[in-house]
Amino acid sequence: MCNAVAYSKKEMEIIHAIYSIDPSAQISIKGKLENRYDYMYGGVKFLTDTHINWNEISDKIDEQREERYNQSP
Repeated sequence: MCNAVAYSKKEMEIIHAIYSIDPSAQISIKGKLENRYDYMYGGVKFLTDTHINWNEISDKIDEQREERYNQSP
């Protein structure tokens, strides 16, 4: 029997950024996703031919953080 383990906040930011960049992306999470090394070396496996560069994801995360910051009262 296994327990569901929630993703960390950082992992959710990365996953959300991937789907914001490419809504049709199909990925598999194979490990932790706390930094670019985790992402680049085995944490995310793209199931389609599309691959998103870490720099794009990092930029999208920064953009989304800024949007959330500007929306907070």
